[in-house]
Amino acid sequence: MNIFVTGTDTNAGKTTVAAWICSKIRTTYWKLIQTGDTSDFEIIRRFAPGTKILPEAYRLRAPLSAYDAAKKENIVIDVERFRVNFDKVVIEGAGGIFVPITDNFLMIDAMKCTNSQVVIAVRAKLGIINHILLTVSALKANFIPILGIVICGDLTDDIQLTIEHFSSEKILAVLPESENLQEMFNSIPFPQQILKVLS
Repeated sequence: MNIFVTGTDTNAGKTTVAAWICSKIRTTYWKLIQTGDTSDFEIIRRFAPGTKILPEAYRLRAPLSAYDAAKKENIVIDVERFRVNFDKVVIEGAGGIFVPITDNFLMIDAMKCTNSQVVIAVRAKLGIINHILLTVSALKANFIPILGIVICGDLTDDIQLTIEHFSSEKILAVLPESENLQEMFNSIPFPQQILKVLS
């Protein structure tokens, strides 16, 4: 079984969550698709130096959905490259669960190919409850197992309780905003739910 880190939208904190997980347990990291000129694996390499990093299935230049970025480069994405036999790998998606990859294949379909439980990363901002509930609802409708939710940013206890009540999912951790990610990672207890999947 793998862990697939998805987001409620772009810049939800997927890479931060993946780096936090990889910094706590020796594992393997795979960024499914990289678009734009950033390299998410560099964050992993910096904060979890013992992590084995697998090359992306696709690396595309335009900071767009994989579908639109591939069209710009006249690249035909072969979804068979997402049907993997990995085990105990932290897989990071791109954008949210309904980001298109091909005409007939979305990010949520990639989750189905990877034998994964999903960790939902979400940025603490206005609209967080709605974004989480939509994501949770879609994952459940597609029978994709959810491991839990990780909040990136500061969130009051009452909002956390509201999220857990309406989503029926556990908030695994709250990763507060910090200029020192390593220090913050070290201060956050690591949930047993994640440990059981990767150990």
